[in-house]
Amino acid sequence: MIVAIGRFYLRADRISHFEAAWRRVCPLLTNKPGYRGHRLGPQCEDSGCYVLEVEWDSLDAQSAFMTHDDFPQFLHTLWPYFSADPDLYHFEPLGQEAVAPRGSR
Repeated sequence: MIVAIGRFYLRADRISHFEAAWRRVCPLLTNKPGYRGHRLGPQCEDSGCYVLEVEWDSLDAQSAFMTHDDFPQFLHTLWPYFSADPDLYHFEPLGQEAVAPRGSR
């Protein structure tokens, strides 16, 4: 499994519209082979920056999404809301370590 992390810097006047646009294009992501799940939300330190985390079976699965015929529509729907180019990072988790809540030890 790999995790793709995207950081989207949004235009301040378009944040609420971005969330609606995301809901429209999200199915273009979630129906792809190798997709495992995702989370999207505003960054705590900067509400004008949203963070997207997508789990994929492999880097090849994520690359296949980015070369799929649906990807231009996905990107072009979201692009007008960005104030800067998104950042994209990938990592391979070391394992599924559970972290105990603070004070529970």
